[in-house]
Amino acid sequence: MGSLMIKRVFSRSLRPLLFASSLLGALGCGVLLLAFVLAGEIYDYQDSVDGVHLPPIDAVVCLAGGRGRIAGAGDIWYRYYEAGLKPTPVLYLSGMGPQSTWSVLTGQLRRGVRDVIQHENVVLETESFNTDANARWLLRYAKERGWRRILLITSPYHMKRAHYIFERLSEAGGIPIEIQTLSIFQEPFEPGEWHSNLHGIRVTVTEYLKWIHYRYFWVPDRSL
Repeated sequence: MGSLMIKRVFSRSLRPLLFASSLLGALGCGVLLLAFVLAGEIYDYQDSVDGVHLPPIDAVVCLAGGRGRIAGAGDIWYRYYEAGLKPTPVLYLSGMGPQSTWSVLTGQLRRGVRDVIQHENVVLETESFNTDANARWLLRYAKERGWRRILLITSPYHMKRAHYIFERLSEAGGIPIEIQTLSIFQEPFEPGEWHSNLHGIRVTVTEYLKWIHYRYFWVPDRSL
């Protein structure tokens, strides 16, 4: 009789916890469902550069990590080099990781680019580990070298958030810099078809949640 009573009391005490966990689970599912519905908004961004007419800049800034970004950025740098512009813009590679070397970089560039690019044409930034840190390190270099205009290169799903972070940190840090943008289309899915495969869904929904965080909750500080 005593053990039965204890079981009943224990069962009743668990009910609020079970209800709360079920409610949290339902809310979590609701948030993910809403994110899935709205995630395509990250592609609602218009690059300032069309890839045909290249603006005068001090550096081609590539955010490493995405598929094909470095090769694509190298191709853009080569077009500036081929045009004979002096000085040739620097190829700035952000977030390459501490193990990155010159051979690792050149192994990702196309042959024509490898044939002409020199160490002095490249800044290999290996310290940053996310987009916020990418921007902070770039702004330090820009301030030291007097850069005023850059061409930011990343993937289409990443560009909206990346441009926002770079622009806000530039303003907060008091380092005026003109940020042109050009997205590199190298992912195995088109922006309008991201929901057609699991990779596209994972990348897009994850990036959308990050965008919401930075757009509505993140406050950039002045320290770089």
